Amino acid sequence: MPISRRKKRFHFFISLSTLLLAALACTKGGTPAPDEGVLSSGMIPHDGLERGYVTLVPTSYEDGERAPLVLALHGGGGDGKRMCGLKGGIQELAEEGGFIVVCPDGLENHWNDGRELDKWRAHAEDIDDVGFLLSLIDHLSRDYSIDAEHIFVTGMSNGGKMSLRLACEAADTFAAAAPVIASLPADLDCHPSEPISILVMNGMEDPLVPWEGGQVHFYRQELGEALSTPDTVAFWVSKNGCDPSPVNEWLPDIDPEDKTRIKKEVYSECDAQTSVVLFSVEGGGHTWPGGSQYVPAMLIGRVSHDLHAGEEIWKFFAGDEL
Repeated sequence: MPISRRKKRFHFFISLSTLLLAALACTKGGTPAPDEGVLSSGMIPHDGLERGYVTLVPTSYEDGERAPLVLALHGGGGDGKRMCGLKGGIQELAEEGGFIVVCPDGLENHWNDGRELDKWRAHAEDIDDVGFLLSLIDHLSRDYSIDAEHIFVTGMSNGGKMSLRLACEAADTFAAAAPVIASLPADLDCHPSEPISILVMNGMEDPLVPWEGGQVHFYRQELGEALSTPDTVAFWVSKNGCDPSPVNEWLPDIDPEDKTRIKKEVYSECDAQTSVVLFSVEGGGHTWPGGSQYVPAMLIGRVSHDLHAGEEIWKFFAGDEL
């Protein structure tokens, strides 16, 4: 019996969805070359599960010398190894900056970022990913001399939302968080224990995580509600007690052919010497600035080549964002 046209279309969308979820880790870019640091993988037990991670240690690291630590969280469908090979990612600066990068694996390739979903096991079983990531930091602190005052987290998409959850629930551990193509889940009850610096880098034409907020979606799949990007930024500006009037700057249009422009907004005079920064990627989609067009633009929007996201994130973590 022939498959109906509607059913054929359904199978096409399912295959496309699977492809996109796998690509959300931005698989292009490869893994770091040997002279860019030592890449290793490991496992730790947490809540009865074996959880994996990949670590990148700069060749300049010496035992006993305290180093900053950056957690880099992959997008939905991705994994730590691909996140540590992300083109335009922060790991490309590890050697120059002298910091250690750890790229953990979400459970079955997803993070429990606070959305009320039953689609993926991490959400359906309310997996304690905050606890896992804090345990991973403790584990790495036994192997390396981690500077406890300089622990940071970044992530993209699902990983970006997870980085915001960490800012909400573990602000006493992290000095700063930098979510990319992500905003606060509407379901997340966020009460940070202290001020924490936040950088947000979102595309204004993101077809998956709407700039204006609402349902995160892929075609007909609804994936939970999120605040708008402006409301996400306003939340952190208020929580950090910042001056609500930002300093605005349009970045140079390095690549006019990508049809994007980037505006940088810096909110300063915040409590505890924190800051909030927003990079608005006008014309940008659900993509990592400076990365690859890992899926056709008609599906996820355009990539901006007007900045290297990893460089801007590291400058922010290092306190050079103003």
